Amino acid sequence: MKKKPVRFVRRFSSFLKMRPGGFALLSVLMIVSALSVLVMTHTRESLINLRMMRNFSDAKRAHYWAYGAYNLAISILQKDNNNYDGPGDIWYGELPPIPVENAIVSISIEDEKSRFNISYLVNQFGIEDKRRRAMLTRIFDQLGLDEDLIAGMVDWQDKDEIPVSGGAESSYYMSLLPPYQVPNERFKSPGEVLLVKGMGRKEYFLPPSAREVHTEEGFSALRDYITVYGDGRININTAPIIVLMCLSEDMSKSIAEDIVSYREENAFKSIEELKNVESVTDVLYDEIKDLITVKSNVFRVTCTGIINGITETIEAVLFRQSRGVRVVYFARSA
Repeated sequence: MKKKPVRFVRRFSSFLKMRPGGFALLSVLMIVSALSVLVMTHTRESLINLRMMRNFSDAKRAHYWAYGAYNLAISILQKDNNNYDGPGDIWYGELPPIPVENAIVSISIEDEKSRFNISYLVNQFGIEDKRRRAMLTRIFDQLGLDEDLIAGMVDWQDKDEIPVSGGAESSYYMSLLPPYQVPNERFKSPGEVLLVKGMGRKEYFLPPSAREVHTEEGFSALRDYITVYGDGRININTAPIIVLMCLSEDMSKSIAEDIVSYREENAFKSIEELKNVESVTDVLYDEIKDLITVKSNVFRVTCTGIINGITETIEAVLFRQSRGVRVVYFARSA
């Protein structure tokens, strides 16, 4: 069995010697084989390049659709000029995806005053606001998060270098690798809390269920309940149950649910109308009236364009003013 390859080589060599054109035939076969490999390689590269060009073109068109949706969102906010913000407004609730030509466009407009403003954990003098801290503590309790994280958020913003219990000041952060300084001023963006001692991506991005924390069902991640924009007042027309509950120790989940049910039928036109909810007592109203509002001037807009599976997204935070809007945050997918 081992001699067969040798015999084949000898016979093939003899064949080439007997035929003058044998070497030419072999050369042609080798050239054809090499050309086939080159053609296949070139074809594969051409297909890859063609696919990349298509993806680039689709991404560009998807971005244009997302940007068009962004301008539409601005127009919607500018045309909403009633005395409240909430149910009944064209932007309120989930807007269904819009099919246009060969693309799908989606627009999401969220009221930033539906969230708790973490920059108000300290007052204008850079001193801890204990009432606001108690409010955020109620949210953290519902989400199953460590209250020491709030201490770190206070130390990050207060003017002194004396850590509160469970918190940390510059001496801690400068000992890290790499080290960084505590700004001792209010948060510039919600994501800045990821720099605070103990605050990780798990605590910020994941809901309690994903962290295997046993709390009420249906709660989202911390990032969906906090903001740094606005004047700190909470819009009772748009705030979710967990944010309404943070307003007072006496604001039970059932009262918060009553508020949500009422506003879906009759949006609050003034904060005084909150007393129309039977379970809201005068005592409770008097306690929280300086923390609430029914109107907003700051919104988070998220617009997406999808073409052939390619997605482009624009996210912005807009302050609505008497003359147009002011952009305070803008980002697009790369």
